[in-house]
Amino acid sequence: VSLDLASFTVVEAAADILDELVCEYVDILLANEDEARAFTGCDDEAAALNVLEKKAPITVVKKGKRGSLISVDGRGYEFGIKGSGEAVDTTGAGDLWASGFLFGLVHGLPIERCGELAAACGYEVCQVVGAAIPDDGWDRIRMVANG
Repeated sequence: VSLDLASFTVVEAAADILDELVCEYVDILLANEDEARAFTGCDDEAAALNVLEKKAPITVVKKGKRGSLISVDGRGYEFGIKGSGEAVDTTGAGDLWASGFLFGLVHGLPIERCGELAAACGYEVCQVVGAAIPDDGWDRIRMVANG
């Protein structure tokens, strides 16, 4: 089961039940820096990941243009963004990041490639207005997926 915490306000309102649900049922936990802070009480993202990794086998803290932190069974990874352009619009960035990461996992890619693929998806959607990645963006994503 994969769960994206989705909103720091939801996390704040439902922290107790979320903690119980995550520990019992969640295999992959995704959070942005605000959600991770609300869920763990840690201002530092690495410290938040440290707390989260005790709750689910695979945990992620997405840090926007600063990349992401991922823990798999207690082993930490850090990924930057995939590209050098400034974001035009961040609509869908977290969702596309998650889709790239989960695609990599279900296709048995190494975690390093999953993180790169996630970063590529998140980057490409930020290069356009809205959440529709154009064909050339998908071509670049496929190149990352195929190594």
